Amino acid sequence: MKLVKYTTTGTKSSFTAQDSIFKAQVNKVLLAQAIRSYLSNLRQGTSRVKTRAEVSRTTAKWYKQKGTGRARHGAQSAPIFVGGGVAHGPAGNANWTKKLTQPFKRQALISALSAQADNCIVHDGVLAVNGKTKLAHQILTKIQTQPKSKVLLILSEASDSTSRAFHNLPLVQMMRVSDVNALDVAKADQIVLTTDSIKELEKRLS
Repeated sequence: MKLVKYTTTGTKSSFTAQDSIFKAQVNKVLLAQAIRSYLSNLRQGTSRVKTRAEVSRTTAKWYKQKGTGRARHGAQSAPIFVGGGVAHGPAGNANWTKKLTQPFKRQALISALSAQADNCIVHDGVLAVNGKTKLAHQILTKIQTQPKSKVLLILSEASDSTSRAFHNLPLVQMMRVSDVNALDVAKADQIVLTTDSIKELEKRLS
């Protein structure tokens, strides 16, 4: 698979990446399942509502039992009334965690990279920004295919200067090769890698 490569001076060339990672058959079913699992794992499960025993309403009988022609009602905290408690609502202890096996994660990441292969570029200049956000912004401006696109920057190891340079840029997510997953790749509009990060990525997924 041929990827577009930029050197530190901005010279454009091509980079040969492994077809088994960037040109593999995309398993859409597996990829969709992995994305749902990753999104589910991001949920905190802390949503909670009050039951009829917890709402602050009077417990006095609303109106007399007989003679009104209306239905028999007691406290106003019943779930059928506005302002009453909620029946069978979330209790704040939901567990949305979904576990994925390592081979599953690996295949999902390969499918995501293959699906996004046309949006992947190699740029070693991102390592030479010397902690300057201005230089980082200039690099991204030159390589962005569309304005306000989400950029995923995958590095083999993020130095403090590189992190400082890209941290203040909106819509830029920087990750190490060991931490990247299918969800991060799938939601990015453009993926920027370095020569070292591709080699490490190929080593991880081979």
